[in-house]
Parts: sequence; structure tokens; C-alpha cells
Amino acid sequence: MSWRTRTKQAMERVARISATTGVVVLGNAYNFVSRTRPRTVRRLAGRCQAKQARETAEQLLRGITRAYDAVPSLTFRLLTAEDVSTGGGGWTFTADNEYKVSCTLYVTAYYSTQSDVGDVLDEILTAGDRPGSPIPFSHTTTPLHGAREVGQWVAVGQTLSWDTSQRGVEEPRPCMRQQSDPPVYRCMREPEDMTVATIRQIHGTVLQLMLNPVEYFRIDKDGTKFTT
Repeated sequence: MSWRTRTKQAMERVARISATTGVVVLGNAYNFVSRTRPRTVRRLAGRCQAKQARETAEQLLRGITRAYDAVPSLTFRLLTAEDVSTGGGGWTFTADNEYKVSCTLYVTAYYSTQSDVGDVLDEILTAGDRPGSPIPFSHTTTPLHGAREVGQWVAVGQTLSWDTSQRGVEEPRPCMRQQSDPPVYRCMREPEDMTVATIRQIHGTVLQLMLNPVEYFRIDKDGTKFTT
């Protein structure tokens, strides 16, 4: 290989490295300029509209958990919730972060029963049969046969899981942050000292109701607002 060929190849490598470095530098600069500052996220998440939407979303999700508590053989034992507000912006190849602020609520409830799991599931389907019920599982949509050992039902917006002979409901995940910091971040556990292991030991079979996250407040970069 001649020195001219080697020199040409070396120059091409330098050009590729320089181009890549330039893209990274430009991307980092764009990320710094376009992302929503933490101070702005806190201010927007603390607005009256956000507070009202937050209360509406929480009451909506708590209402669903109460519907399961009304099932005769189920008893509510534990509720966990995380309320997260984040800022958008930054360098990305998608439009997923094209917002100034987005606030989302995550809720999971835990119940116990000392009845046969098959009987409890049948009661849940009966509750879901009622018109207007927030329970999406019903005798017309959800097979009961063989469900006992499956350990899970999934419907739009809800996932219901329960202890089986093969596996048990897991403990709630830890809070994403060590401390709550409303309105940007809240982490709740009611009651605080309750665990899945305690529920199982004292009260019997554990059932977990995981509700889909609800984005209750959002302001897009063009100023468009969304609330629940």
C-alpha cells in the first residue's frame, strides 16, 4: 500500500471522527437549550390546573380500587402510588418528549382473601357484569376455567394478579427517589408499614391490582394543554 493511499485513508478516518464528534456536540448543545429546566417543571406542576387534574386522577384511580374492595371475599390491605412530573426536551429521534411538562400517576392496590381463589375470581366477574362497573373483567369477556393457576388477568387499563402454587405476588417496587418532593414527585404507601409478606402471613391469599399509568396533566411545547 502506497503512502498516498495510507494518507488518504487516515484523512477519511479523521473526517468521520470529526463528523461524529460534531453531531454529538450539537446534540448536547440542543439538549441543554431545549430541555425544560427543573425550576420550570416545578412551577408548571404546581399550577392550579395541575393540582385539580392531579386530584381528579387520584380520585378516579382510588374509585377503581374501592370497586374491588366491595367484592364480598376481598379485603383492601395496601395501596401504593407514585406521582411523577417530568420536563421534556432534549436530543431524540422521536417526538415522545415534545412537551414542557408531563405529570403521570401510578397506582397499585393489594387485597387479601381467605376464600378459594376460584370463588373469589367468580365474584370479581360477577361484579364486572354489572352495568357501569369499573371492573373490566366479566363472565362474557374473561374465561374463568383454568384461571386459578394462571395467576393473572389482563384487560385494558388493569392487570389483576394473585398468588398461585407456583408463584406469589411480589412486594411493591421501592420509591424511585428517597424522599417525596411534591409537586414534582410523590411516593405514597398506605399504610406505610404494610408489606405483601405480612398480608399473606396474616390474611391469606394476596391479589394485586395494577392500574395503567394516567398522564393527567401535560403542556406541549406549542402551548397545548391536556388535563384529565
